[in-house]
Amino acid sequence: MKPAVIGVIAVLLFAIPAGLGAEKITILYSNATFTGTGLFVAKDAGLCKQKGIDLELVLGGGSAPTVSAVVGGYVQFVQTSAASLINAALQGAPVVLVAKVMGPAPYKLIGGMPFRRIADLKGKKIGVNRFGGAPDFLLRYVLAKNGLDAQKDVTILQTGDPTARLLSLFTGVTDATLLLVPEEKLAVEKGYPVIIDFAALGLPYVNIVLATNRKFLEDHPGVAKAFLGCYWEAVKEAKAKPEVAKKALAHWTRTNDSALLDYTYKLWRADYAPQSPLIESKELELLVASAPKGAGKRDVSQFLDMRFLP
Repeated sequence: MKPAVIGVIAVLLFAIPAGLGAEKITILYSNATFTGTGLFVAKDAGLCKQKGIDLELVLGGGSAPTVSAVVGGYVQFVQTSAASLINAALQGAPVVLVAKVMGPAPYKLIGGMPFRRIADLKGKKIGVNRFGGAPDFLLRYVLAKNGLDAQKDVTILQTGDPTARLLSLFTGVTDATLLLVPEEKLAVEKGYPVIIDFAALGLPYVNIVLATNRKFLEDHPGVAKAFLGCYWEAVKEAKAKPEVAKKALAHWTRTNDSALLDYTYKLWRADYAPQSPLIESKELELLVASAPKGAGKRDVSQFLDMRFLP
């Protein structure tokens, strides 16, 4: 067993007390960002307890250990990138996507001061966090759709964490850099232009999802229905009550900057909060296309189970 998975299991064993009365379920979420708004409100507002669910949220520390935990049956549900789950499912893992958390990809390509259009990037250097991830794939896909060959017309550099990417942009090491919302806020406030807002492109794509192990879903359909019901109530409450949502975001992301919380919440509500928890098969097509070679053509609907949505 991988050390990362062992660490996650240890956290679960020592952090979760025995539940009394309500059905205990654990959600492992991969990153403490605004993608968790619905989960955070569900927990802090006690919405799941009203449906007999004792909800425990555990930070998984990235997509890989989060996916491993649900594949092994160590947690009941996970919230993580659809890309990592689809890759696991294509390799035979017993995972199934049960609800949409965020459809549009929350990435923005920020340019250096002279660069304002995609065409301006020809011959230039672009920073990404790492090669092979969803942001890297989507960047290459959009560049190609706009007539730029990512292999010949630009140089894509693996530049690491957000701080390193911003520094590379500000110092001119890169001519543009790909940032996750709200990482781009500092650059935009300094006047750096947004060259590509991926959320505005309307790509057939689902970014963050809730998923579970197929066996758990088969054995506990009532629990799945109750949890997904309270989760969706929390999303609606977060949209309707900004202060409730921002308080939960502050708690779970450990952010005390009120201006950043306002900015993050407004973006989530306007551009990223799902209008429906339903995932459609067409939203998985780009993910399957970006999967490692050899996956072959698959019926993507087999990776979905929408029966328990409210």
